[in-house]
Amino acid sequence: MSGFFNMDSPVMRFLSRVCDLMILNFMCLICCIPIVTIGASITALYSVTLKMVRGEESYIFKGFLKAFKENFKISTIIWLILAVLGLLIFADYKATQFLPDNMKNIFRILVGVVITFYLLLLTYVFPYVARFENNVKNTIKNALLISILNLPHTILVVCIPVGIVFITMFNSTTLVYGSLFWFLIGLSFIAFCNSYIFRKVFAKYEPAEEEEQGNPDDYTVPEDEISSDQETIEQIQEKK
Repeated sequence: MSGFFNMDSPVMRFLSRVCDLMILNFMCLICCIPIVTIGASITALYSVTLKMVRGEESYIFKGFLKAFKENFKISTIIWLILAVLGLLIFADYKATQFLPDNMKNIFRILVGVVITFYLLLLTYVFPYVARFENNVKNTIKNALLISILNLPHTILVVCIPVGIVFITMFNSTTLVYGSLFWFLIGLSFIAFCNSYIFRKVFAKYEPAEEEEQGNPDDYTVPEDEISSDQETIEQIQEKK
């Protein structure tokens, strides 16, 4: 029994991780309440989970607040851009119902394509901000291009939250338990799972020689790392 309660035992490490994710989820939800801070909150969430999956342990509370503060400006600007863009896309979709039948389906397909690219960008942009430093324009462009160039991973990243939402909405029973899950650990759990995938994707744009050194947070990503996938991706200036 003494081994069971040992802090280094698998069970205790698992319970410790669950507690960390619950704290992280609560902080993320609280910081999302003002609405305008959603972008900064999601970025801070991924900043912590991306480090967690690499074993770069730190204090959850301090790490979240630090990332929230450091990325607040760019994350908020990007979030406001995406929020306005999302409203415009929704308005365009609703407007298609007033079109003649022969035009309605065509425009809905076009809007559907735009929505697909919008969701790809929304999926990658905040983890990208959490991992790399860049200006708003290049951040948006790089996040979108990286999501397209790594489409199999992107599909998996999208399927995780979609699958959990589907299970949550399956019936009234799952809705009750699912709502509790989302409140206690939902956002942080998804971010934690997806961070394994994002780490693998982002590693392609990080110099391997820097990964072998003691401090994995001090390096820049040269232009040829990105251009190896597609020359149109802008240079990622600095990794966090």
